Amino acid sequence: MTEKLFTREEFQSLIDSSYDGIHITDAEGVTLFYNKACEEIEGIRREDIIGKNVQHFVDTGVYPESITLAAIAKKKRVNMFQNINGKLVMASATPFFDGEGRMKGVVVNSRDITSLNNLRDELEQAKHLSKNYHMELEQMKYREIDSAVIARDATMEKIIQLVMRVASVKSSVLIQGEPGVGKGVIARLIHSYSPVKDKPFMKLDCGAITETLLEAELFGREDGTGSVRKALFELADGGTLFLDDVDELSLSLQSKLLAAIQAEKFTRTGGDEEIPIDVRVIAATNKDLEEMVKEKRFREELYYRLNIIPIDIPPLRKRRDDIYPLVMQNLKKVNEKYGLDKRLDPKAMDALTGYHWPGNVRELENIVERLVVTSPESVIDYIDIPFEIKNSQVDSLAFMEMDGTQSLADIMANFEKQVLMNAMEAGGDVADMAKKLKVDPTTIRRKFHKYGIKFK
Repeated sequence: MTEKLFTREEFQSLIDSSYDGIHITDAEGVTLFYNKACEEIEGIRREDIIGKNVQHFVDTGVYPESITLAAIAKKKRVNMFQNINGKLVMASATPFFDGEGRMKGVVVNSRDITSLNNLRDELEQAKHLSKNYHMELEQMKYREIDSAVIARDATMEKIIQLVMRVASVKSSVLIQGEPGVGKGVIARLIHSYSPVKDKPFMKLDCGAITETLLEAELFGREDGTGSVRKALFELADGGTLFLDDVDELSLSLQSKLLAAIQAEKFTRTGGDEEIPIDVRVIAATNKDLEEMVKEKRFREELYYRLNIIPIDIPPLRKRRDDIYPLVMQNLKKVNEKYGLDKRLDPKAMDALTGYHWPGNVRELENIVERLVVTSPESVIDYIDIPFEIKNSQVDSLAFMEMDGTQSLADIMANFEKQVLMNAMEAGGDVADMAKKLKVDPTTIRRKFHKYGIKFK
């Protein structure tokens, strides 16, 4: 059977039917065939390119570079993205050879992916908008909800459940946790859900005043002239007495406190009348009282008397699910306080939720208020986030990308570059950045040059 070959016209018609651009040259780069899709993609008429070498179009600036010439030089397939005629083009050039291995020419397939690229950008924008809308909905929700206690984290949920169970009894409670975790909030919550919620809730900060004043506050005072200073035990009668930083009490005051709790009565300093008390005692500390007992710095009997129901509040870094709602709660509170309507950009929120909060809830409250007050726009942006918060996340940012494809040098370079970017976004000149990072200004300039960072 005789093999039927296409005529030139038939072959041209065939390649014209392709959606992709098809450009065929000889082994020197001279165009032999060029279809309609190529004309649309590259903006060159067929009659202007047939019989001409592609080098001419590189020399005249029509092509930024020639994938055809690259394939001829390498004698193998070459893939390339090019900007041609204002379009993003994905091209592939494949050499073809005769039976003896001599190159006969090159076939270039090209496709305009501008629309696909635009679609990708639109999808990214849609994702960003979706995240913004989600954030807006969450912020609207938190405009309507106000709660004294946030407990999204499983550990905190268990603590709240415990609080609800013990609130109905009068047993002493010892609340332990780092400074700023919300020990006072838990104490008030116990009181507010107790049968004596309508009775007084009195708080004494044992670490804020001298021993003499502490004794006068706790046990009252009589001076023999008829002048009487009532004790907090009296003022809290029927309700709750909250002793914050109870570890600051001296050993002598610890003894008096223990005696009053055990006997359910006390005598004012300078007086002789025994006064009955009906008070629930809640104590709080950020110290290890058990260790203090071993060191003879806290009375063992008092420790066990206070520690009937222990509640240990974990630091914020160990209950990360609480960070987002706490930010939202405090954003709402500060907005209402100053009559504002500030919102958080998703990237700014990510920075806050990713921070380890060494100062716990108290630090979070202060940072949120600072952001609301100092941010110049209605939306608090990532650039408004304090430098120390952004910089603290560099470790996780660098190592999250450690997927086996990067060397240690690459990871450390990414780390260093992000530190510099954060320092730049924090504001100030090179000298300011050098001071923050504790290096010489020439080091900052050299690193900026190394990583191609343009100073704003």
